[in-house]
Amino acid sequence: MTQKGTALKPDFFMSNMPSLVADKVAEKKGATDEERMLYVLSKSAGWKILSEYIDNLLEDLDKINEMAIEKGATFDVVGQNQVVINLAKSLIKKITTKVDDAKEACEKPEEPAE
Repeated sequence: MTQKGTALKPDFFMSNMPSLVADKVAEKKGATDEERMLYVLSKSAGWKILSEYIDNLLEDLDKINEMAIEKGATFDVVGQNQVVINLAKSLIKKITTKVDDAKEACEKPEEPAE
C-alpha cells in the first residue's frame, strides 16, 4: 500500500545532484554565470578531447619552423614564421586559460566570513 502525502518530489533529487550542488557552491563563492558554465565544461569528456586537440595543434605549430629549416628556408622566413607561430599559439592558449581560470574561480576555497 502507498501512503498518502508522501509523494516523491523532483526538487529533492535535483537539488542533491553532485553537478548542481557544485554549481550552487561555486555561485556562493562569487563565481559568475560564465565561470560556472565554463567550469561545467571543464569537467566534461568533451573538454578533455578538445584540450588534447588544442595541445596537438600547439605541437604542430612548433614543427612548422623545423620543417622550414629542413627545406632550406632563409632566416627571414624562419623569423617571420616564428612571429606568426607565437601569435597563433598565444591566441589558442587563451581558450584553455579562460576555462582554467573559470575552474579555479569555482574551486577556490571559501573565504571565511568576517
